[in-house]
Amino acid sequence: MGRIDRAKGQDATMERRHIQIMLRNIEGYELVKNNKHPKYNTAMEFYDGIGVCRQNFLKYYRRFINANRDIGALIPKKAGRKFKEELSYSQELIEQVKEIRRKGFNKYDLQIKLRKLGINISPSTIYRLMKKLNINRLNPRIKEEKRKIIKMHAGEMGNIDIHYVAKGTVKETGDKKLYILGLIDAYSRICWLEVIDSIKSIDVMFASMEILMKLKDRYDIQFESIMSDNGAEFSSNNNEHPFEKMITFYGVKHIYTKPCRPQTNGKIERFWKTLEDELLSGEEFATLEEFKEYILGYVIYYNEHRLHQGINNITPIQMLKKRGTDESEASASNSVRREQAFYQKINTFLEPN
Repeated sequence: MGRIDRAKGQDATMERRHIQIMLRNIEGYELVKNNKHPKYNTAMEFYDGIGVCRQNFLKYYRRFINANRDIGALIPKKAGRKFKEELSYSQELIEQVKEIRRKGFNKYDLQIKLRKLGINISPSTIYRLMKKLNINRLNPRIKEEKRKIIKMHAGEMGNIDIHYVAKGTVKETGDKKLYILGLIDAYSRICWLEVIDSIKSIDVMFASMEILMKLKDRYDIQFESIMSDNGAEFSSNNNEHPFEKMITFYGVKHIYTKPCRPQTNGKIERFWKTLEDELLSGEEFATLEEFKEYILGYVIYYNEHRLHQGINNITPIQMLKKRGTDESEASASNSVRREQAFYQKINTFLEPN
């Protein structure tokens, strides 16, 4: 079901063959749906048996049905713009895009920033313009500038999220659900993880406190802001929500991701993929204690030994140590005052009413 380019006068053998195959597959699919197929009982068995992609097949099938079973709807359409003429852009728009792109922002960020300037343009159009201007790929210098602009020092912002552990990963717990709560520093990529068996807001709050203290004790990181999704474990309209109350008490600003945009919290989302690829995928652990030990070991390895492409192939702890040469004496004194306030607030927060 690949793309077919139709040229004037060209033999239509490929088109006819494609239509015949699609009609045969549609006939089989409808037999399955009516429980009359002699070989397949379910649609998934049918897809696997004939070797087609479910999404692609259903796309053509719906198009065929919506066109009152017109076989012309089964012919793949050529992708891209319908008009061949070059899109025209104003010089003002070109300069705005160049200036914002130099700071490392992607097409979605560009759309938001241009909209604030009164310029409404879609992300796909922005990408075509960037490609035309040969600025669709970030060079190493721009990538470095992007990192510096977005986050200038450790603790400026952390990304927090919860990862679901696949059933059967820990034999001792059986079917009981397990989760990993993670917080990563957006500047240095230093992270910390806690294994939890509940995502109730109160449990997430206490696990988050543990992570904050571990990052403070081991890496001297204290966060100014933390970004989370809009899940019930992190946010609520109620001011008494445990997580909200806890970070407000510590003087940490709470930032929320945009709805349906997990890439906004991309650093921790990417970390979960790395964790799955390098540690969890296909692994089984006998006990919960063993699982927690492996998680802790991976955290130390990730922070202090593993090279990270996002920070120019150095380790997160090396990135963290650069802070000493980048910060001014005033920033250092502010760090001391924040540290004193941090521990004072922890003690106050944990005191019984």
